Amino acid sequence: MGTLRDLQFALQLKIEELRQRDTLIDELELELDTKDELIRRLQEELDRSRATVSLPGSSAATCSAQSEDSHGLSYICSLRSQMLIQSSFLRNDLLKNLDEGEIRSIISCMYQTTIPQGCYVIQEGANGAQAYVLEDMKKDGLKLLTIEPEDMFGELALFYKCTYTYSVSGINAFKLWVIDRECYQTILMQSGLNSLSHSMELLISAPFLQSLPEDVIMKMSDLMEETHYTEGDYIIRQGAAGDAFYIISKGQVKVTEKKPDHEEQVVLYKLSERQWFGEKALWG
Repeated sequence: MGTLRDLQFALQLKIEELRQRDTLIDELELELDTKDELIRRLQEELDRSRATVSLPGSSAATCSAQSEDSHGLSYICSLRSQMLIQSSFLRNDLLKNLDEGEIRSIISCMYQTTIPQGCYVIQEGANGAQAYVLEDMKKDGLKLLTIEPEDMFGELALFYKCTYTYSVSGINAFKLWVIDRECYQTILMQSGLNSLSHSMELLISAPFLQSLPEDVIMKMSDLMEETHYTEGDYIIRQGAAGDAFYIISKGQVKVTEKKPDHEEQVVLYKLSERQWFGEKALWG
């Protein structure tokens, strides 16, 4: 009878763990829905805005942006523009580690505006809340550098409220793609929640991890890193020390072994999405 009670108790614990996991997933999904709604509202607000560059101070020039459409903003991003913006992100030390999905989401929130000749898009001393992709920088009347197409400037404003230490004005009229800090940070928050939820699902798919408490699974999810491999890359080499555990998020891998009586590697089996290898590294 004692054994039966033990089994019943273990079953109840398992049911409670599953219930807690389902509750957490529901909470994460609700938070994602909230962030989706925030992004939608931000885009609607941008649609209603007048795309006017107005800088504080008596010396600031106020320039009405010459828009690509009658609303003052253009969200129609051509393939060429998408490639230009993506290149600017990849070349920027602060933003180059964004993944492709995050960059695509950010590009979809960016809008284009035209700044007339001589007008300031950034003025020294003003508070920053936007970053820009594209053309000429001056400080104290001296030209510091020329910004070329595909260059980004003002990117610190994406991370926190900063004060500009330089001014940017156009030698000629020029076009900018603009991203707002609130939209940028919302996208990254949503991406982080998606990544956490996906990592937890991958970990729970491994039977030997399903008995771990949920807080442990969450901590493991935070520590997981996504790594991309191209066809033919070696993930683990035979004979090397194992110090990492892998779960396949997408794609397929093959497990091979070099045997004494074979010149080439022998394929033992193949693994695909939600399967794992290297689990012995978890136990030291």
